[in-house]
Amino acid sequence: MQRVWLGAVRILSGALIAAMYATPQTYTVSARPGAVNYIEGTAYIDGTVVSAKAAKTTFLSASDSLSTDAGKVEVLLTPGVFLRVGENSEVRMISASLTNTRVELNRGEAMIEAAGLLKDNNIEVINHGASITIEKNGLYRFRADNPPTAAVLEGKADVRLGDRKLSLGKDRQTELSESLKAEKFDPKQPDELYAWSNVRSQYSAAASYSAANSAIASSFDAWGGYAGSYTPGWFWNSGFNSWAWLPGNGAFYSPFGYGFYGPGLVGYAPVVVAPVRGGSYWNGRNVPVPVNGNNPPAVGFRVNSPWANHVARQQAARSFSQSG
Repeated sequence: MQRVWLGAVRILSGALIAAMYATPQTYTVSARPGAVNYIEGTAYIDGTVVSAKAAKTTFLSASDSLSTDAGKVEVLLTPGVFLRVGENSEVRMISASLTNTRVELNRGEAMIEAAGLLKDNNIEVINHGASITIEKNGLYRFRADNPPTAAVLEGKADVRLGDRKLSLGKDRQTELSESLKAEKFDPKQPDELYAWSNVRSQYSAAASYSAANSAIASSFDAWGGYAGSYTPGWFWNSGFNSWAWLPGNGAFYSPFGYGFYGPGLVGYAPVVVAPVRGGSYWNGRNVPVPVNGNNPPAVGFRVNSPWANHVARQQAARSFSQSG
């Protein structure tokens, strides 16, 4: 495993390769909650097929329903918060406000990755009458099966069903029924949506890294301010054909271990150069991927369960430290 890891990627300081991706891109300011960022397969809004090429201009408004059959979709919520919808699933946008973002899972499965949650954000998922509020950055899994469930892979969520309340922590799930109690779940169970979300998180981090360096190169932020005063948000990165999250001048880390660095810090970001999949132009090409140096992801590998990802990240951390 170690030889595969070191052969597949190169670990470099962000300052050494920032210039590689500092060429200006085309930016549009700014995506609002409900932006459809990526479609794999076929997706529909209120029964009408949505073209994967229309991602830049496709947004879910209040009461819109997004559904899939043999496909998956990534939807942007507040900056740094991603909603990923699995196959044969349907979600409905209840509210697309930055301070009150609410979606309903009608059937199938969905996952939320929260890396940039702010105290003024309210991210809420409705699942068969239960309300699940995301309280911390982390990774959250929702199924509308019989019985419907909510799970916290990392982070914290508050669950309400009728007059019952439950605080759900890491590695716990609950059936959304009258009993409403926290239970362990099997992290070794294969999970296709988890695996796909991991790949998408890597792609999103690479797009963000490119955008942050481009912001430095242009000497202007997307609002027209001079470099050094950057506004956080979603910005369209034409090179990656994707909305990119720029966290102002801060740095945030995905629960998968990928890094999102603002223009003021991106030059110091630890970076792994690896194939990135899950987009269009950059699909399968080697690009810089910023990571959490203290807890790096297994960049370039596809894992099929939370447990497999845990094992791969342990090996990645050893290889990362040995690289110097």
